[in-house]
Amino acid sequence: MTAWLRDGDAECLGAFMGAHHDDFELVTTDGAILDLKTLREALRGAGGSQPGLSIEVDEVTSVTPEVFRFVERHVVDSSVVGVRVVTAVVADGLLLSVQETTRR
Repeated sequence: MTAWLRDGDAECLGAFMGAHHDDFELVTTDGAILDLKTLREALRGAGGSQPGLSIEVDEVTSVTPEVFRFVERHVVDSSVVGVRVVTAVVADGLLLSVQETTRR
C-alpha cells in the first residue's frame, strides 16, 4: 500500500486489494464506513499522492486468532504525520474488517 500512495506502484495496489475479503468494511478515523468497492474507488486516484511516505507498524497484539490490534505511524521525510490504532478482523486469511482510531 505504501508504494502505491508514495510511488503510484499499481502492482502494490493490486496485492493490497487482493488481501481483502469480498465483504470487507473499513471504519475510518472520522467514522465513515467504506465497503470494498468504495475503498477501491477511493484508492484508485491516490497513486503517488504522498511522496516520501512510509508506514510503520508496531505494537501488534493478537486479541483472538482472528482479531489483531496494532499501531500504525505514517511518516513523511522522517516526520510523523499521523498515528492511529488499528483493529483488524481476519476471515479465511483475508481482511474482513478494519477500524482506525486516531491517536493524538
